[in-house]
Amino acid sequence: MLAICLTGMAWAQENRPPFAEDEEAQARLQRGISLYQQSQYAAALEILEPLVVHHPEQATAYRMLGLCYLQLKQYQLAVTALRKAVELTRVQEKREDTTARLALGKALFLAGDSAAAIPELEYAAQRPEADAAILTLLGYAYYRQGDEAAARKTLLQAVARDERQPEAWRLLAELDVLAVTATPDEPAAVKRATSSIEKVNRFEPAVAAGLRGRLLVAQRQFAKAIPELDRALTAQPNDAALVFALGLALSREGQLERATTILTKATSLLPQEAGVWRELGYVHERAGRTDAAITAYEKAAALTNSQDTFVVRALERLRRP
Repeated sequence: MLAICLTGMAWAQENRPPFAEDEEAQARLQRGISLYQQSQYAAALEILEPLVVHHPEQATAYRMLGLCYLQLKQYQLAVTALRKAVELTRVQEKREDTTARLALGKALFLAGDSAAAIPELEYAAQRPEADAAILTLLGYAYYRQGDEAAARKTLLQAVARDERQPEAWRLLAELDVLAVTATPDEPAAVKRATSSIEKVNRFEPAVAAGLRGRLLVAQRQFAKAIPELDRALTAQPNDAALVFALGLALSREGQLERATTILTKATSLLPQEAGVWRELGYVHERAGRTDAAITAYEKAAALTNSQDTFVVRALERLRRP
């Protein structure tokens, strides 16, 4: 690898002829593509990076650079290279670089910029060759942007195209569980969530157990929820939503000591979630731990600007001589 790096540095410092006349540069590009196809991404970068120094007009080289960076999880570098590939292709060939735009959408999404990723993924999803994985990724991008309706529609398209999409089923089930949490007495919502969870169970039983447990908590079936959540947390011990759900179920079933332990863990995972502190305060209060209850309730009050009536009244009650 060191030899390749030194050779690439030396090559980059040379004066090169135009690409059409530069047989060595053409060979270097083909070598970089070959290394990429062999999954030798770092080696491909050593070949390709000097190439764009001398031939910055080469869209293919930038595309391959971006694809290599993407595989190596260097997402910001991937975004820069792929944007350059897209721009050059538009100017030089008057067309869209579908491969680069899809990869750009992935890189932006993985870099945490879902808003910028959506137009690229939408373009890729509209192509005839678009597969279910692209639709799934687009669905996740919509979800991250808070557009749950678009997320659901796109994810349903993904599983209709290929139902072997565990990520799509997982997010669909998540959306369905959240819907039941908002409207726990709506039979249609419960039925839809149950169906989605069963789809998840085919691929990821532990994930399905967690979703099922959270669904049962939403339905106030706390005793049934506890074993499901325990099972899920064996595989996902630091999943904040599961930890809080288990703490809530234990609290409502009167298992105060274990609820204290679990909810205390939940406060470390969700320190800005007022509901966690409120429930921990409620557990401490019922267990007779007045000072601990006040501390937890005060945290909940601070996070809600003292707008939570239950918390305000609890503090008044506990502070009363």
